[in-house]
Amino acid sequence: MAGYTIIGAGLSGLSLAMELLKFGINAEVIEYRDYAGGIHALIPEVRSIINDALGEVNVQLATTAIRGGDAVYMVWRGGYRRLNDNVIVATGFRVMTMPELGIYGERPAGIYPHHAVLDMLHYDLLPGRNVIIYGDNPYSLSLARELMRRGAAAIVVSPTELNNGAGEDVRVIIGRVRYVRGLGRVERVLVNNEWVNADTLVISMFKSFNPFPEFRAVGQSIIETYDPRIIIESGKIMACELASRPGEFMVIDSDLPVYPGNRISRDVRRVIIPCRGCKVMINDREYVIQGDAAVIELPDIDRVSIRRVVS
Repeated sequence: MAGYTIIGAGLSGLSLAMELLKFGINAEVIEYRDYAGGIHALIPEVRSIINDALGEVNVQLATTAIRGGDAVYMVWRGGYRRLNDNVIVATGFRVMTMPELGIYGERPAGIYPHHAVLDMLHYDLLPGRNVIIYGDNPYSLSLARELMRRGAAAIVVSPTELNNGAGEDVRVIIGRVRYVRGLGRVERVLVNNEWVNADTLVISMFKSFNPFPEFRAVGQSIIETYDPRIIIESGKIMACELASRPGEFMVIDSDLPVYPGNRISRDVRRVIIPCRGCKVMINDREYVIQGDAAVIELPDIDRVSIRRVVS
């Protein structure tokens, strides 16, 4: 069976490659950084999964994909190759921009996207000594803990409540970053209506990002979830789809986004519905989605109806 090129060596890309290997399908994983793990690089609970995958999967670091005209090319130092349709996108989240978040003020040095700080830490560099992290997710907490472990002060600002874990070792301010002051370097940040002194602002608010929408995608490049179990499950579902029998499919009529789509293999019959805290009716059965997404097994019939229950 033909192999696949997976763009992104984070949790979703590596998990998908591992699942494809179980079906006897070869996969190469390309990653533009010189290390794997992506946004999960600092999450202890999934670090072992990433390390296990690196022992089995063909990963090519410092290799990226770019668009040239109507084609997509795999590019590495010293060479390039045109990619065919056997491509899966696993690029994960992108960091939201300051205009998207409504953050105004100067644009001094010391404002970083989350992924840039991960790169700094990989090379044993600190972004600053007094850091504010603006994020509403577990990645902002893990980044704060790592910065504190390395001797920096770190505060997380989140628009929503965060599960800080049993230790509650990270200070979390519930609110929004409104304004940044600083001439040469960040000096203070307006959080709600109060100025907080800081030399660094890290943006850790995310949106799903698929730069190549013509290709199939897995994980956070297509599903807005912070649950590593959902990310891994998306790889399992996609691998089953790619290995399934041709022509045996079912049609889903849904008023909610459904992963991997509205036409799926009857060999799989599992979908992911990203809808935080929703109630949904699947045919005549009601489900409550706990967390930000849920994996649901569908009945083995030709057509399935999925509707959100409005209270």
